[in-house]
Amino acid sequence: MIASGSKSGEVTGRLIYLPPMTAEQINALAAHKAEAAQLHEHEEGDEASPAAAEGGLPFAGKIALMWSHPRGEAAEALDELGLEGVISFGARERYLDPDAVVYARGGYANFQNLTLGMTVSWRQWSELLEDVERDLEITVQMSAQIEEYPNKYETVFAWIPGTEPDAQGVIFTGHLFEGYTKRGANDNMGGPVVQLEILRALHHLIESGQIPRPRRTMYFLWPNEISGTYEFIARDPDWIDKLSININMDMVTEGLRKNNSVFTMSETPPHIPSYLDGLSKAILNYVWRTNDIVYLPDSPRGRPGGQYFPRPMWEKNGSIDAFRFYIHEATGGSDHICFNNASVAIPGIEFFTWPDQWYHADVDMPDKADPTEMKRVAFIGAATALAAADLSDERLGRMLDAVSDFGYARVAERSLPQALALIDAADADAVDTALTNALNRVAAAVQRELDALASVQEVYTGSTAAQAAVYDRMSQWELYHEALREQVVGSARLRAARLGAPEPQAPVPGPTESRFLTVPDLAPDVRRLQFNLTRTDAYRAYMEEHPDVLEEMGLVRNQTSQILNFINGERSVAEIRNRVAALTGDDLQTHQVMDYLTILDEVGWIVIPQ
Repeated sequence: MIASGSKSGEVTGRLIYLPPMTAEQINALAAHKAEAAQLHEHEEGDEASPAAAEGGLPFAGKIALMWSHPRGEAAEALDELGLEGVISFGARERYLDPDAVVYARGGYANFQNLTLGMTVSWRQWSELLEDVERDLEITVQMSAQIEEYPNKYETVFAWIPGTEPDAQGVIFTGHLFEGYTKRGANDNMGGPVVQLEILRALHHLIESGQIPRPRRTMYFLWPNEISGTYEFIARDPDWIDKLSININMDMVTEGLRKNNSVFTMSETPPHIPSYLDGLSKAILNYVWRTNDIVYLPDSPRGRPGGQYFPRPMWEKNGSIDAFRFYIHEATGGSDHICFNNASVAIPGIEFFTWPDQWYHADVDMPDKADPTEMKRVAFIGAATALAAADLSDERLGRMLDAVSDFGYARVAERSLPQALALIDAADADAVDTALTNALNRVAAAVQRELDALASVQEVYTGSTAAQAAVYDRMSQWELYHEALREQVVGSARLRAARLGAPEPQAPVPGPTESRFLTVPDLAPDVRRLQFNLTRTDAYRAYMEEHPDVLEEMGLVRNQTSQILNFINGERSVAEIRNRVAALTGDDLQTHQVMDYLTILDEVGWIVIPQ
């Protein structure tokens, strides 16, 4: 398989092996080889070597076996030393399928000599390596023809209309394209296939009168990955107001046993908390509990005499494997990031399967999929979307249970241990600071869960009973916050006593500078129209003129990206500082946030009220 970035051409040369090396190590190896060759010529009286004939380039006329396609300074060094081609391999778990060839990329287009890369299977690569290590003289011919031509990506857009068409609904995404040359069965033809079944099934149930038409519309978007979704959003930015959540499916059809994998969910990010995390976890948990043998006293049983899948969800020609899932913090890499982008700010999750042993490989074919898994994923997606699109007062209590349960677990498993770890690590003169940071960590975590509960208001009925239910649940979280504060303060006092330090006191908020109470917002010509600050001409020009400004401010990339994420026209500068400091765990002062926001205001990305 031709490595992306290669040039058209033909290369013929002797095959050598180059282990993983830095640019300095490559140059040192070349110098050593050149010295050895000169010594051999002097002792034997041989004629000048081919390398000498090529102007002293030790790798001239050579093709290298390498563990990965070279990039950056290493590739530049190889080019300068005359190397003309590289053969590498790509694999996931290479002993599971040693014949798979994984797509790969190199920097070949930028060089004069090193212009062509090929990717082969692990089996073929290792056999070539064996031959080279046996000192067999192997000549390889590599040929490629690279062409470019204008075309367009097509996008499929469909919907199931709700009875309240202007209310905030649900959008499914699953990319049909990832470039024209890479369209795999499971990455990601399978995503739109599953969503098409969701669309068909829900449409049939509604039209046949088996379920009522939901109040809110469900949309389905199948674009070119990421770039196509951004383009779709930018062409009708006001339409985004009709969305509450995004459910993205990327690599959801793989057989779990075949891939040695689990079904995975990527949460919504902290800057746009949503009920979606808790809702989808509840649906996932239902499918697990009914499609696995769970060794617990309260596990559901299908019949007397043993434990069975209580309500197995199997498909004809599919497996009868158990269902397993895992949930982790928000990640990128697929179309949900377009909605999670601060410019769009629609909370999105991603369903996917990992590991995928045939991810980005030539053998990503339908035989790696599992019809049973596809059926389960279709159920998960349909049930999640339907609950969000038609949340009745009757279902509201269970929705709030799901959101709160997920929040309690997230605080208990992540935020509280992180806060207590700050105190446990403090020395005698830093307990006060650790307590302040720990309390901020807890406060940010609780605020995230309060915001997630509040987001239910986007899709509930708005009745008096519904409003009271959400208010009561949020009040419970306020009480929980007080209990967490007491635990953190108590831990800090124990730490101080053990260290012989003065007893720390919970910090009392003092007056905040008025400039830190201002509420920044994205500029009107940025919101839902631009999606990457660092690629804008104004930001680039500013950074070229002030190349050291962020370093002088003491800010790193993770901090600046999160500062931008938390700008939503509702959070003050001080609130943004608190949330970002809790999320990154880095030392961050409010004036640093203000200084960075001033830059964003100057380049036209945000507006700061005067």
